[in-house]
Amino acid sequence: MGKEDIMIKVGFIGAVSKEWMGGLNYFNNLLYAISVLEDKKIEAVVFVGKKTDDEIKNTFKKYAEVVEHSMFDRNSLHWFVWKILYEIFGSRYFLDILLKKYNIQVLSHTNLYGLKSCKTVNWIPDFQHLHLPSMFIKKEIKSRNEKFLELIKKSDKIVLSSYDALKDFNVFTPEYTQKVDVLQFVSQPDNRYFQLNEADKSVLLEKYNIEKDFFYIPNQFWKHKNHRLVFEAIKNLKDKQQEANVVCTGYMNDYRNKEYINEIKDFIVKNNLEKNIKLLGLIDYQDVFSLIKFSKAVINPSLFEGWSSTVEECKSIGKNMILSDLDVHKEQSQNSVFFNRNSVKSLAGVLANYDNIELNNQDVSSLELRTLKFGEKFQTTILDVIDA
Repeated sequence: MGKEDIMIKVGFIGAVSKEWMGGLNYFNNLLYAISVLEDKKIEAVVFVGKKTDDEIKNTFKKYAEVVEHSMFDRNSLHWFVWKILYEIFGSRYFLDILLKKYNIQVLSHTNLYGLKSCKTVNWIPDFQHLHLPSMFIKKEIKSRNEKFLELIKKSDKIVLSSYDALKDFNVFTPEYTQKVDVLQFVSQPDNRYFQLNEADKSVLLEKYNIEKDFFYIPNQFWKHKNHRLVFEAIKNLKDKQQEANVVCTGYMNDYRNKEYINEIKDFIVKNNLEKNIKLLGLIDYQDVFSLIKFSKAVINPSLFEGWSSTVEECKSIGKNMILSDLDVHKEQSQNSVFFNRNSVKSLAGVLANYDNIELNNQDVSSLELRTLKFGEKFQTTILDVIDA
């Protein structure tokens, strides 16, 4: 094999959890896109802790080589030694040894930099704190600014998920624009989605005690996801003797706003909306796709997104969506129904008249093409970093 035929090994650290499904899905979709490249010059190696959830490990193994090491198990002896060496001496010695052992030439999407063994490409999902500073404490805003700037300065390349985020980047630190690539990720649908039938629907509705037609929100309960506006819109309709029902799934905690979920639950009870709003919490991932399939539409009411995995999944299966009027939502999906993200009345009007709205079905024929473009764009980024 000639030198030009040797694959470039790109390392990832699979430090994601089921509490951040968007992050887990992002990595799975990127690894898949790499695995199906037609003119493939790179291959992925994912490093995980030995205690990492088996389901997560097995998902990574479908598309990449997986290396297990206790260095990536939080609070393990190896983890402590690694952290102490960096905090005191600024050294990534043990990580460098491991990366060199597996011939990693580029480490990607890790928020690490300054490695002696390889170059680094890092992902900034969004600049939410610039738009919604009220969602963060001042200390966290200061920390994000410092960490982002350090990451941008010391990484060989930064990837962003949207051109909307690129606008924010150019405001945040325009002097480093030459370091940025926009990598719009593409979600792969679960093939079982297209096989679901009325019998599956009956089982699903019985399992979750769903009695009426419903809209669906599969977002985690972070405050910026804006569930409260949807619930106020449903109350608005109920006060006018109209009805809309919504089913919500996702991790029911916001570490920045500890009381948020209790405020939501109190609002539902206080306004007698228990029959209109179901909060299911974390559920089996296959049931998420079933709920998408059998809902009237998927709602993403978010006040901010970097590039929504919910929207991307619905695009890939041709599901109609009701989206808040974010620029990034319009960049992601032109064929959706949009509403004013700060207006209860705007969303209530959409929900009340949804059956009469003429919808443009998403074009799923381009999924394969979009996936190839996604993988090729990432490969080009890696090749550029190597050449530089």
